[in-house]
Amino acid sequence: MARLKCKKRGNVFEQDITAGMVLGPHLGPYKRVKCPACGKSGWYNIYSSVKDPVTWPPEEKQKAEQPEQPLTEKELEKKRIEESKYEST
Repeated sequence: MARLKCKKRGNVFEQDITAGMVLGPHLGPYKRVKCPACGKSGWYNIYSSVKDPVTWPPEEKQKAEQPEQPLTEKELEKKRIEESKYEST
């Protein structure tokens, strides 16, 4: 994963260097990449990462995706029963 810095807003994000290599446009080490934060595309050197810490996605969004507390046994059983209703046999 290459760590890239957006030229418009300065957000630092990680990009898989193999993503779209076959189909995506590139000129030597420079690849056309779209910033996930602002949506602006630009030419980035994907073989040299910046040293700044990752700022995208925001920490609030990362925390919202992860459950805060593990489920209790009763909640796990209820969830298992609910999911089993939709299983095809």
